[in-house]
Amino acid sequence: MEDKRDNNLDHLMEQIEVEQGLAFLRKILPECNDLQNILAKLMHDFYTSLCKEGFTKSQAIEIIKAHGTGINSN
Repeated sequence: MEDKRDNNLDHLMEQIEVEQGLAFLRKILPECNDLQNILAKLMHDFYTSLCKEGFTKSQAIEIIKAHGTGINSN
C-alpha cells in the first residue's frame, strides 16, 4: 500500500513540474518570438551580404545552413 502512495506522490510531483514548466514557457513566449524575429533578420542580412560578395544563392544558403547567422555564439 505504501508503494501506491509513493506512486501517487511521484505522479503529483511530475504533474506540478509540468504545470510549472508550461507556466514558465507561457511567460517567456513573447521573448522567444522576438528572438526568432531577430535571428530571421540576421540570417536574411547574412544571406544578402554573401550574395553581394559574389556567392551564388545556393552557396549562400549552404553557408547559412552550416553557420547560422554568422555570429559567433561564444
